[in-house]
Amino acid sequence: MKQGLAALLSFLLLLAAQHLAQAQQAYCQDPVRIFMSTGYSPFASRDTDGRFAGLDVTFTRTIFDSIGCPYEFVAMPFRRALVEIADGDIDVIPFVSISEERAKIASFSVAYRNKTVGLVLRTEDVAKTPLSSLDDIVARGLVLGHMEGTYRGEDFNAFLARPDTARFVFNVQDMTEGLRMLDAGRVDALVEMPASVFAIARTMGLADRIAEHPLTIWRDPVHFMFSKKSVPDKLVAAVDAAIAAELETDAYKDLYGSLALNAHNGEDVTN
Repeated sequence: MKQGLAALLSFLLLLAAQHLAQAQQAYCQDPVRIFMSTGYSPFASRDTDGRFAGLDVTFTRTIFDSIGCPYEFVAMPFRRALVEIADGDIDVIPFVSISEERAKIASFSVAYRNKTVGLVLRTEDVAKTPLSSLDDIVARGLVLGHMEGTYRGEDFNAFLARPDTARFVFNVQDMTEGLRMLDAGRVDALVEMPASVFAIARTMGLADRIAEHPLTIWRDPVHFMFSKKSVPDKLVAAVDAAIAAELETDAYKDLYGSLALNAHNGEDVTN
């Protein structure tokens, strides 16, 4: 009897392995090339040994492991990654927001966490810098540090497109450079996710010198972005299904906390 059950179990495991192999052959025979940032703490970074770590690194591994796809992380500047995903040289970029321009070159997964964008100032400047909208940036003559190539919502895009705002925005390559410029007084505020800015500032010993401004510029969920040139629809569908299943788990909610999405309606887990 035991031998019969063992044989049945072995047969079922073999069927499952064959099914996984067939599914993998259908949409990810080669390793999926995934862009991963090296300086986007707490979501993605790389340590001195070259290993990637962070909240989105963990989530990305979970999703692609669950669908049985081999993958590799590729580091490069974010702006270059956008060019390479358009060309099909990069297959996936995590933690992105959907925009009309990006939709021309890419497909997107369902949302997997929230993103809140605001302003980070020097601590002593927050109380004496009342702001109720982006118009106040110009009125007060503030210079914003903005990471080139990032999308911060349509309101901020409209702000950038105005002829009178160019001298109030300084493009930085990454938030490390932005924090150095903020600390040195070369910019007055950084436009970014405060959680990310503070995580990077802690590694630089600057966390006690900066503070979040109460003005929220944009709040939106983030997605995986897939190259239309290199990624088949079946892979996008498999990732969507894996995300939907993962959103139901306690591990997901523990990972993202207040940035987690509600698995049923896309709202925050904590309101």
